[in-house]
Amino acid sequence: TENQLALQVHLTTVKYKCGEVYTYLKGPRPLVPWAKLVWFSYGIPRHSFLTWLVLLDRCPTRDRLINWGLNVVPHCLHCNTGQESINHLYFECPYSNTIWTWIVNRCDLHLSISWEDTTLQEMWLLQSLRENKDSKRLCLLATQATIYWIWSERNARLHHQVFKPPETLITTIDRQIRNRLQSFRHANSRASSPMTQLWFLRS
Repeated sequence: TENQLALQVHLTTVKYKCGEVYTYLKGPRPLVPWAKLVWFSYGIPRHSFLTWLVLLDRCPTRDRLINWGLNVVPHCLHCNTGQESINHLYFECPYSNTIWTWIVNRCDLHLSISWEDTTLQEMWLLQSLRENKDSKRLCLLATQATIYWIWSERNARLHHQVFKPPETLITTIDRQIRNRLQSFRHANSRASSPMTQLWFLRS
């Protein structure tokens, strides 16, 4: 009919956005304070996504699997001592501690608290206080890469029985950040060049 045809013509001119549909269905939500520290320019999407899950404590760590009623060994796959949780995996575990110590030195972060008392939110706060935009982005890149590769190593040990020393992950993180900085060197040299200089300066 003419009405159906008119409706089809109208629908072809309408632009839909998933975000707008989600907001319509769920209603507006307040923006969390760490949103811009997860989703930022020149970030690596899969790193940002995993960081988002970690901040919300939605990763299937063994403590959560046990709470769901699954029969799994609770020990951390990195150190095989403490019970695996987000906090242990990223801050209490000696394996992760080695990697974070390198990141802290490389990014010139200054922590006045012990690793056992550190939370990801506090790490974000320290980075958000930086006035230099290039330095802040670089720290976020390094932090998110660390979160990603610690989790990736955990999964490799669980599913493939492949074990890498922390030094290997440090090399991987360093190489990936260098590659990321080079990837937008031609598109935005004003951002790439100072960030690259900072990264090499601290090596």
